[in-house]
Amino acid sequence: MHHRHSRGDLRRVGAVVTMLGLLLLTSCAGDSDAIGAESPDDRSTSAPAATSPAEGLDDGGGGSPEMKPTPVRETSELVSEHLSSWQEYSTPSETELQMAFYSGNPACYGVRAVVEETDTQVRVATISGTLPDAINSACTQEARYVALVIELDQPLGEREVVPLNEVELTR
Repeated sequence: MHHRHSRGDLRRVGAVVTMLGLLLLTSCAGDSDAIGAESPDDRSTSAPAATSPAEGLDDGGGGSPEMKPTPVRETSELVSEHLSSWQEYSTPSETELQMAFYSGNPACYGVRAVVEETDTQVRVATISGTLPDAINSACTQEARYVALVIELDQPLGEREVVPLNEVELTR
């Protein structure tokens, strides 16, 4: 029996494997000296896999079923934060972006976004971190594909949506 995998399938598998590896390297204990902990000089430089609007966050092309992100709400207080590069976005309205990216189990991990707007660009960073109440909890290490809706100050219009990689993170 032969199975066909599209390039998108392979990217998704690679992204899941990468996220699982990152989650395994981080700890719910929030110990900044743990193996895999980032130093203050570490910054993610990876760009998202897609940088154009995705209709409903799937291609609807009748090929293999697309992963649908689970809607999540922004969490204001997080510790041990790290950048979680967004994979795609959609525009639910003129002043909203729905960013899709990988995070952890919502019982232990929360998300937030940082947005910088100019006349020509909207720069977005999606960030995952440990919930303060989960610091000493036994957290399962699993990747979740999530969607976070962010409000823009001005309608998107013709502006380009690009990754923002230089943000202040809570350690």
